[in-house]
Amino acid sequence: MLLKFYFLASILILLSACSNDDGGSSGTLAVTGISKSVIDDPLIEGDRQVDVPTDVINAGNTYIIRGSGFATLKSISFNGLESTFNPTFVTDNAIVVSVDQKTPYYNEMDELKIVTNIGTLVYNVKIRPPFPNINGFPINPNPGDIITITGEYFLRPVVNFGTTTVEPISSTLTEIKVQVPNDIQYKNLSITNVSGTTVASQSFGSAIYDDAYTSIKAYDGLWNAADGYNVAYDKDAKQGTKSIQWKAGGWNGLYVGIDKTKVDMTKYKGIRINLKGEKTGTANMIVNGNYSATFSLAFKTDWTYIEIPFSAVGNPAEITEITFQESGNFGGNTILIDDFGFVLK
Repeated sequence: MLLKFYFLASILILLSACSNDDGGSSGTLAVTGISKSVIDDPLIEGDRQVDVPTDVINAGNTYIIRGSGFATLKSISFNGLESTFNPTFVTDNAIVVSVDQKTPYYNEMDELKIVTNIGTLVYNVKIRPPFPNINGFPINPNPGDIITITGEYFLRPVVNFGTTTVEPISSTLTEIKVQVPNDIQYKNLSITNVSGTTVASQSFGSAIYDDAYTSIKAYDGLWNAADGYNVAYDKDAKQGTKSIQWKAGGWNGLYVGIDKTKVDMTKYKGIRINLKGEKTGTANMIVNGNYSATFSLAFKTDWTYIEIPFSAVGNPAEITEITFQESGNFGGNTILIDDFGFVLK
């Protein structure tokens, strides 16, 4: 959030510097340069740069278009697809725009088109795909397993398990098959395509539930057996292909025992979970039966990611049980749970 604040502050300073005193158009529509707002390779510590000149546009990223005649901007498009823009971030000499992730890039015209009240400008610039989008992969695989990674924009992909590069067995734009190398615990999956690198947020070995309960789970159950409980719900998932569907009665509970011998607490800083409700609601989370440190999980009718630091649930030295209690106060809810596990420090 702090980085976002600094970036927005720098953009506002930039736009102030680029503005004409009279607030009108210079009368000449021209592009003199393009900069990428932020360049930050997630695999290299401390390389973050802002406002970096470029001659390549990657869909799904934010750019600063410099020139003149932009004050009355009506539309801006890349390879024929319009990208939305915030007029607050437009002056006569600069446009800050987030390029639509769905911008076409294959066998296209490599064209930026700017339409204003004083005319239309077509500018030639290379348009390339977004960075990879990782939708799902087995989070707790074993060395030697052949796994499938699903997502988007896997164009000439390079796959890394931590710092270990693995040659794909096969790949398409949406699926990669690879064999898991040794020594992956507490490391992250990353994929690099022709545009850049994406690092999965989940570290290997950290999942309590990932399409199924993992070996970290010791036991599980319900306070009220009448509640519906499907641990392989295949109609909706945040990560992978399955989730837990819990048809929770009002103030009823679901508990998951943890095999503490399989969790090195010194490696983790908290618990992660994705929740989705049939109705917007809340659920209490209680760790190790410590009701004095109950944490309220607020979720919506689409997937909501929640990260709970250990400090918010009593700073447990070890975790033996995690309990969820429906707390919407309207008689119960159907709650989906997915990508449930620990967060690496």
